Amino acid sequence: MESKEISTEEVVGVEFILKQPSPSPEQSILHNDWVSCVQGNSKYILSGSYDHTVKIHTYEGTELLTLPAHSAPVTCLSWISSSDNTYSFVTGSHDQLLHVWQWETDTNSIKCLYKCSGHAFALSSVVTSPDNLQFASVSRDKMLKIWTLDDRGVNVNTDDEGAPSKKRKSNEAQSKVPIITLAGHSEGIMGVCWKAMSNIVTAGLDHTIRIWNLETQTNTQTITSSKAILSLDCSPISGRFLTGSSDRHVRLWDHRVKDSSMVIGNFSSHTGWVSSVFWSQDNENLFISGSYDNLAKLWDVRSPKTPLYDLTGHSDKVMAVDWSCPSYMLSGGADNSLNIFSYKASQ
Repeated sequence: MESKEISTEEVVGVEFILKQPSPSPEQSILHNDWVSCVQGNSKYILSGSYDHTVKIHTYEGTELLTLPAHSAPVTCLSWISSSDNTYSFVTGSHDQLLHVWQWETDTNSIKCLYKCSGHAFALSSVVTSPDNLQFASVSRDKMLKIWTLDDRGVNVNTDDEGAPSKKRKSNEAQSKVPIITLAGHSEGIMGVCWKAMSNIVTAGLDHTIRIWNLETQTNTQTITSSKAILSLDCSPISGRFLTGSSDRHVRLWDHRVKDSSMVIGNFSSHTGWVSSVFWSQDNENLFISGSYDNLAKLWDVRSPKTPLYDLTGHSDKVMAVDWSCPSYMLSGGADNSLNIFSYKASQ
């Protein structure tokens, strides 16, 4: 008080940050090739690999299913919905296709519902809408595409007179095309998140973040970054954006800021490209990042100078991180491993 020349009669407000517990390593699950994408839900973990397969595990590390999902490396995936013993999810690949799958847990059987074509280059990212009725995909072909999970966009094979040529078999996947295609990026798009039902955010190698209105099908706002953007996530609580870039930095953005710079935070601990970022689903201040420096990191936005914890364990670059389930942090890497960390937040 004396050093700051503050009277002892004054009321002084003290701000503090509650110490967060360290994530605890639980499992490291080996795949046959790079683990390029991963997402958990309340019970199960999806992981996609460069060996063209998708695997489903429990958080205890038990492998439930290996799916030969594509004809090329799997690069993105997303859970869609669950009901009783039925789960659905979507996968994307270097083969330029998205596949929608339905998994029955009681029989451990799976079938492909839709084969979605329309992209002209490898898929980068896919995200499910808040109502679980649509999904959005982005690619290095510079396009954002919107798909539905109903009959819209389904291709019907016809004969020369326009009549259906053959009746589709009940177990045969239907072909789909997107209901919306939006162009605007000048280089490949690397990240996409569904900010609200009518708004989607994309970011890419052209150094821009773009906000799209699906009702008007227009690019309503463009934010310019100084470097190519490799990863993107939007907070489900605050609506702020995180981006990971080729200059090793994670940046925090607020598109509502009116001055020239919308960057409100810069996190500079990684020593390699930041390949993946993911917000906590129940704490607006916490997020994790993954990098080509072989590390994942846990951060608090109120303490940007240093991460709270390093999540070690990978011997090669980290390609994907996920924190969809608040109790578990996931990371996939070029060392062919899926690492699982348990986490119990401070109360």
